[in-house]
Amino acid sequence: MYKLVIMRGGVETGEVVLEAKRISIGRDQASDITLDDASVSRHHARLVRVMDSYYLEDLDSTNGTQRNHRPITKHVLKHSDEIRIGGFTLYFVVDERPEQNKPRKMPGESGDRKVLSQPGAKPQPTAVFSSGKVQLPKTARLRFFRGPNAGRTEILGRGLYTIGKPGGEVAVITRRPQGFFLLHIGGNRYPRINNHEVNSVAGVKLNEADVVEVGENLAEITFS
Repeated sequence: MYKLVIMRGGVETGEVVLEAKRISIGRDQASDITLDDASVSRHHARLVRVMDSYYLEDLDSTNGTQRNHRPITKHVLKHSDEIRIGGFTLYFVVDERPEQNKPRKMPGESGDRKVLSQPGAKPQPTAVFSSGKVQLPKTARLRFFRGPNAGRTEILGRGLYTIGKPGGEVAVITRRPQGFFLLHIGGNRYPRINNHEVNSVAGVKLNEADVVEVGENLAEITFS
């Protein structure tokens, strides 16, 4: 499964599951993914699926399209690629688990997930992401008991906070309008919240005093 995680100002505003062979991105309300911001062109970019890959193509937009901080005209996307279009940041995510092994939706998952249908069937409504103000959750702190950061307290700022190292168990905590969520990114073992595995693609919402375990890292999250 392929999806885009949409962020604005360091806050995740939603995600779109990619299934269609051609997906338009722009400010125009007729776009498959509408990014409602003046810095985005009406017909800014598009995604084209070729075999088992998606290509990102800039459509001669005014402000351009960036992949991993570099301007592109057309480029194949890989897992965790960062796409910048106007004031929005989009993360390309690949979930390679077989369909029958994917977990069912769990309580606390984001309701912003939108699925783009197969070619010939226009999604209703279109996935629309606005540049308007979003109500933010409280400030969060992670107090580490085990791992390289043991004894330290980290304040979670805007954007993604990564726990773990590439090549091992990796998870991120992301801030959404509904709160803070823990997502599995890589590694053979899933992260745990209060000793329960987090195997949901959309992530699981964190609550006050939850204990998070990612590989050798063990921490408690609190809000203030």
